[in-house]
Amino acid sequence: MIFCTSVCMNHLAMAKALAQSIKRDLPESKIVVCLIEKHLPVSVDGLDLFDEIVLAKDMGYLHFEQTIFKYSQYETAGFSKGQLFRYIFQKYPNEEHVVYLDSDTLVFGPFIEIDNALRLHSIVLTPHVLNPVKNPAYLFGEFALLNSGNFNTGFIALKRSKESLEFLDWFCYRLNHYCYTDPPRGLYNEQKWMDLVPVFFDKVMNVKHPGYNVAYWNLFERNITQKNGNYNVNDQPLRFFHFSGLAFITDTLYLINNETTTHGINLLNEYQRLLKDHGHWDLLNIPWSYDYFDNGRMISDQIRTIYKNNHLAQSEIINPFSEDRRAFKKYIN
Repeated sequence: MIFCTSVCMNHLAMAKALAQSIKRDLPESKIVVCLIEKHLPVSVDGLDLFDEIVLAKDMGYLHFEQTIFKYSQYETAGFSKGQLFRYIFQKYPNEEHVVYLDSDTLVFGPFIEIDNALRLHSIVLTPHVLNPVKNPAYLFGEFALLNSGNFNTGFIALKRSKESLEFLDWFCYRLNHYCYTDPPRGLYNEQKWMDLVPVFFDKVMNVKHPGYNVAYWNLFERNITQKNGNYNVNDQPLRFFHFSGLAFITDTLYLINNETTTHGINLLNEYQRLLKDHGHWDLLNIPWSYDYFDNGRMISDQIRTIYKNNHLAQSEIINPFSEDRRAFKKYIN
């Protein structure tokens, strides 16, 4: 099994913490990291935790510069996911199972259930929540899912198969063109597209094991306990915790105010300690290289918007990073 994730330099410590947890609980697995930067780092400790670091631009995109120029740093992590799967399936022909995890996750046990699921299915997903809310006061969580999507793409598992390759063709096209945070258009990065997957493709499994993808948005239905040093969720083993939205995790845990709160705070403290050990606070402030033209000038949101909304600009400017701001003025409507 290969695990993969995608990051920019400011989240590289998260990827290192994730890799460390995978090596602990799944030592036979490989870890591939897609780095969404112009160049590989030259002086960062801990890179030996990864089996491979590949730059996003080297993963076989047809028009990489034109595509990534349209996206914000936040959107690019989602934009790279489909192509990362393609790259791994092509480079590692003997590997059958590939699992994507967002970098802000930690693994706490072997993925036995996922390995079993991939024996019969080609695409395995995890929903944000497993059950409808019982208290009407918490319906806002279901409202949020109508905007962000039913499945959380912090986890995607694929088996090499006809179905998964067809899915990747479909997914990559949409991410190359429509991986925007744009709720009025029905878009939420790559995630909202996943609602269509169980309809469009066969051999899709929706994993309802409560120990997968535990996060602030589902803590209300996940009872965390500890026995013999191991964490359980609803009496089943914790497989991975998703630390997305650190501030939301703390607020949600104190709102719940039960045994889950105690163990959740312990998990959060351990995660923050790992991030510190891996240099997170130093890496966090590294500017994103794709926020700048090749001449060093910063790319404004206005210029990105002009480019992404103007097909003529996209056809005429092959590598927008090699231009400067003046080249985009004639495309202003």
